[in-house]
Amino acid sequence: MGGKGSRGLYVITPTVEDLQQARLYVLNNSDEGFPYILRHEGLVKENNPNISKNGVLKEHNKTFLDWFKDTIFANENASETLRKLADGPKRNVITWQGYDINKYFFYTKAQDDKSTMQNSGVTLRA
Repeated sequence: MGGKGSRGLYVITPTVEDLQQARLYVLNNSDEGFPYILRHEGLVKENNPNISKNGVLKEHNKTFLDWFKDTIFANENASETLRKLADGPKRNVITWQGYDINKYFFYTKAQDDKSTMQNSGVTLRA
């Protein structure tokens, strides 16, 4: 499914917290990244045997990204994909208020609200 921005180009700078959440989401849903998630959670449990499940998750989320980056860049056999995931996203993000995907036009809610014709509330938060 190819698409391109078609209306209202903006460059935004998400907060560090939002970027970290996005990175964790991508790594949790990446075939290459997910084994590292499991490995790190195991290390957190091993190093904190009396910690609750919720505590493991909090500690994992707090320390995983730095651990992941160190682990990947210490491994000369790590794939280019893993290296890019470990390095993290760019700080500035290009966004569009409208997208053309397969000859269909989609708009953000803010842009859609300005229009007399609307996309029936189709949304995506990413």
